[in-house]
Order: sequence, then structure tokens, then C-alpha cells
Amino acid sequence: MSQDTISFQVNFKGNIIPVESWSLDNTIHELKEYLVENTGVPSEFQKLLYKSVLKDEKTLRECNFKSGIKITLMGSSKEEIQVVKEADSKITHQLSNKSRSKYAINPYKDVKRVEDLSQDYTFHRIEVIEHFPEPEKARKILERLKDDKGIRALMKKHKWNVGTLQELSPSERTILGFNRNRGQLISLRLRTDDMEGFRHYPEIRKVLLHELTHNVWSEHDDNFHRLNRQLNKEVVDLDWTASGGNKISNDEFYNSPEEDKVDEKAWQGGTFLLGGNSDRSKTLSKRELLAEAALIRLTKEEEELNEGCGSGKL
Repeated sequence: MSQDTISFQVNFKGNIIPVESWSLDNTIHELKEYLVENTGVPSEFQKLLYKSVLKDEKTLRECNFKSGIKITLMGSSKEEIQVVKEADSKITHQLSNKSRSKYAINPYKDVKRVEDLSQDYTFHRIEVIEHFPEPEKARKILERLKDDKGIRALMKKHKWNVGTLQELSPSERTILGFNRNRGQLISLRLRTDDMEGFRHYPEIRKVLLHELTHNVWSEHDDNFHRLNRQLNKEVVDLDWTASGGNKISNDEFYNSPEEDKVDEKAWQGGTFLLGGNSDRSKTLSKRELLAEAALIRLTKEEEELNEGCGSGKL
């Protein structure tokens, strides 16, 4: 094999797609076009990951591709995207004409006066699919999320209001949840695929935290994952009953100074991108640089949550 050609693998939803004898001068966009036939996912809906999100205009050489590597493809086919749209539409149409007209103007209007919302960071409406078995259990799960001490403290800290927290139809098996209009509506899959039971609460809460992150960041990029990991840590730290933290008052919590020092480094966020600032290597220690690199690498769970997210596809 020429030094300018390589072979590698693409992991897509547990399936391995071999890519043989590709030139290092091929672009990521050309790779996406090649994968359309193998996956049914349009190139514009594909996201390729190798250490970080790969940009279309970059060549394989610029992305440091080597023979034998495995990259990850995330994306949904047009059919899967249409399923999400139809699910959203079906549940929305279950609302009465009167209720829909209220939400078209303001998703919170029938719950609180708009000027009072800033003091009431919460989910202002709960909806389940009434014709499914045991709707009362589904409602209890959503109510538990709403009343979760960590979630409540987290939403207050970030000043988030969500119009509707609703159950997503379990027939939409490729989707775990989605966030519409940055918090107007968050929909979560509560039931198992066979509809014989309900998913574990910690799993559902992780999906909720994922979708809450879309209140700030639309794309599953480095900024998104940095904030999402921050929320997963905060939801424990802010729930003093679960984490063993120290309660100062009804609304304030604190952890050890050492934890605060680590948080300041680990979760400082917003604008840092891989390769975005070569001077960082001069100002950060090797340990700090390794810590930042670790933050960018996605875990298997994060990849699965990305694949199961319908936000941005609606």
C-alpha cells in the first residue's frame, strides 16, 4: 500500500464499515459522500468523530488519519428524521386548539405570568401519552425529574425555564429525546422498547441533562460536551442530600475549596477549540493540557446520547 493511501474503519451504530485504500488527500466531505450509500444518512446530516468533530474541508492527512484507525459516524437517515417530526407533530396535536393557541404565543402563558418566571426556574407543564399503559407511572417519572433536588438547583443556577416536559413515544426507537426551541419543549423516552416497563431513572435523567445542554448549544461540538459534563457534575454537587455537600441556606450549597479549584480549570468553557490556540501549550502545564484533551474525547455513553438525540433535526 502506498504511503499516501490508508485503510481504516467507520463505526456506525455498532456496525463496522471498512474504507479501503483511500488517499490521504481525500477530504472529509468526500468520505461523507462515500458513506451515504453504506448508511442511508445524507452527508449534511453526518457527523464524523476522530478525537474531535471532523470538518468537511479538511483532508484525511490534515486530520492525522492513519491505517487501522476507527472513526465514529453519527447521524440519522431522512426516514428517521421524519419519524421524529411526526412524533412531535402527533403529540402536539393532542393538545386542544385552545391550549395550542396559548403555546403559539407563549409556552408559559397558561401557567404563570411572564414577569414571574425569573423566580420560578422549572418545567411549567408535564405531558404524558394517556392512551399508553400506566400513564400515571410515566407522569410520576416526569414529576420526579421536575422535583429532583439536583435538577431544580441546576436550573436555578443557570436560570432555565422549560415550557413543557413530555413523554416521547417509545415507538420512536432511534430517539431518546429532543429539545425544541431551546427549552420551549423537551421530550424524553420513558418506556423500554417492548413497552413492558420503564427505563431506569438515572438513564432518563442523563438524557434530560443532555437535552438541557441544548438550551445553550445547538450542535454536539466541544462546547456542548464541555457544558454537558459540567451539568452532570453539578446535578450531583448541587443536590446536597445525595452528594454529602454542605448546605448553607435553603438556596446555597458549597463544596470543598479543592473541588472548586478543580472545577475552575476543568469546566472553564465557551470558546476553546482543539488547535485553536497554539500559545496554550506555553501557558498550561503538561498535566493541564492532558486534562483538556481528555475533556474533548467522547465516551461511549456520550456518543450513544448524541445518536439518540433528535435536537437540531426537527
